[in-house]
Amino acid sequence: MEQTLREERLQALTVAYIEKNQLQNKSWVIAALMATAGTFTEIFSTTMYLSLLPLVFLVFDLPFRLEKRKILARYLSSDQVTNQSLLWLGIQFVLYGSLYTVILETKEMSIWKIALWMLIILAPVYYVTDWLFKKIARSGDPDFVSDKEIHANVKEVEE
Repeated sequence: MEQTLREERLQALTVAYIEKNQLQNKSWVIAALMATAGTFTEIFSTTMYLSLLPLVFLVFDLPFRLEKRKILARYLSSDQVTNQSLLWLGIQFVLYGSLYTVILETKEMSIWKIALWMLIILAPVYYVTDWLFKKIARSGDPDFVSDKEIHANVKEVEE
C-alpha cells in the first residue's frame, strides 16, 4: 500500500517531533529546577515567572520548528513554508501578548481570579487563532498536517 504525500509528511514530522521532544523534555526539567530555585531566592516576581513560561516553551520548541520547516520545504514552495512559519510566529506573539496583558492586569488579584480571567480571555483567543492558522494553512496546502495530528500520531507510535 503506497503512502500518500500527506501520510509521508505526517510520518516525517512525527519522527522529527519524537527526536526533538527528547531534548525538550530534558530542557523542561532544567527550566523547572531553575524556576524553583528562583522562587526560593525571590529573584523575580510571580508575574515575571508567569510571563516567562511561554517564552521558555517557544525556545524549547524551536528545534522542532526548524526541523518542521526543513521537512515542509520538501513538499511546499519556499514562499508557502515562509508564510506558514511567519503565520505561526505571529499567532504565538498574539497569544503571548494576550497572556502578558492578562497577567499584568490581574497581578493584584488572587490566583483563582487570575486563572478565571486567563480562562475567559485566553481560551477563546487560543481557539480562534488555532482555527485561523489551520484555515489559512490549508488554503495553500491541501496536504496540511496540524500539530494536533502530529501529537496524536506520536501517541500512537509510542504506544
